[in-house]
Amino acid sequence: MGTLLDADRDGLGSSDFQVFEMESLMSLGSKNVVPVLLYLFHRIEQRLQGQPTLIVLDEAWLMLLDSLFEAKIRDWLRTLRKRNAAVVFATHSPADILNSHIASTIVESCPTKIVLPNPDAANPALAPAYAALGLTSKQIDVIASAIPKRHYYYMSSQGRRLFDLDLDDVALSFVGASGPDDLRAVRSLMADYGETWPATWLENRGLTDAAQTWLRYRIAASEDSDRHSTPYVASG
Repeated sequence: MGTLLDADRDGLGSSDFQVFEMESLMSLGSKNVVPVLLYLFHRIEQRLQGQPTLIVLDEAWLMLLDSLFEAKIRDWLRTLRKRNAAVVFATHSPADILNSHIASTIVESCPTKIVLPNPDAANPALAPAYAALGLTSKQIDVIASAIPKRHYYYMSSQGRRLFDLDLDDVALSFVGASGPDDLRAVRSLMADYGETWPATWLENRGLTDAAQTWLRYRIAASEDSDRHSTPYVASG
């Protein structure tokens, strides 16, 4: 455990946005996973002081493989609303949920569901899983014919419908860049250009006007910040 929990101080920090990569941890075996998860659970719950909070569990199928994590997810789904927190449970397939020991808790405690397009959704092998989430055969057909990376099917007590984020080229150049090559390119630009890396990123993607606009806003924001800053004066 020397590489995980032997620090002489807690360096977790207090940022409004924090991410924990779980895949490497989950591959280390239960003797490593359990104490680290207990620590993370404790620190996450410690920060719930009534401010609106999202706990996003991405690649949740990994977490459902561990009974400790499974039990904590069940507890969070049932109780965190009282602390003004919500759990976002994301996974690749409905089967990941339905094959878990807490399937009924997840389905019942997540009244809002967003389903991504899947051309195989109407396949007899997969359709029952979608039906178990509450989708009708007609809605399953909608998901099967929807456009991947563009359409999303929304389900809640207020209604159901297919929607399109309709992102433009500038937005897609950032939120749509998630592959390993994109991430390496971004890190390289950050190292070379510092805080102005987004302008070069846009320029490299052929969005010259957007790059220049971003730089103008960046310069204006910096000048405005300088005008409103107050120098610190020490008195003795």
